[in-house]
Amino acid sequence: MFLLKLKKAEGKEVMGMKYSVGLLKPECLKRGIEKEVLEAIEAVGLKIVAIKRVRLTKKEVDVIWASCLTENFYEELLKFSLSGDCIVFIAKGDDAITRLNNLVGHREPIRAEKDTIRHRFGRSVTENVIHSTATEDAFWKEVSLFFTPSELNRLLSDLEPKEGVSRD
Repeated sequence: MFLLKLKKAEGKEVMGMKYSVGLLKPECLKRGIEKEVLEAIEAVGLKIVAIKRVRLTKKEVDVIWASCLTENFYEELLKFSLSGDCIVFIAKGDDAITRLNNLVGHREPIRAEKDTIRHRFGRSVTENVIHSTATEDAFWKEVSLFFTPSELNRLLSDLEPKEGVSRD
């Protein structure tokens, strides 16, 4: 796996992750609301620095939603996630993981706070429009599913390789 550390000017690791990865789910694209969702993300000061249209595989779904593998809704989530194209994106900004998660809201739209993406657009625990990575470790697992080391080198210019890890 391609792993990097964030750096400050003095070379120390940054505490708040500056990047997050998100995924617009198939129903978001089927409903044609992807532009509205991406605009909501940028409206809170996060910048979309990379974006790709993808078709998920079972392996990718299992990695992205590993924490849900034993949930009673997982089979429905798997089937739904494989039902159409998705859009994967990298967002940049101070404390990006936390900020994007707060904007996305609770996985159950009915329990999501007002003005979150899932409150505004979600329909159910599986049809909740968007996924956002929960942790820095999850970020690296998820981003490496969709972006090559070469692409990440170009996109994440303020990162340096972890000791002993090649950029190529």
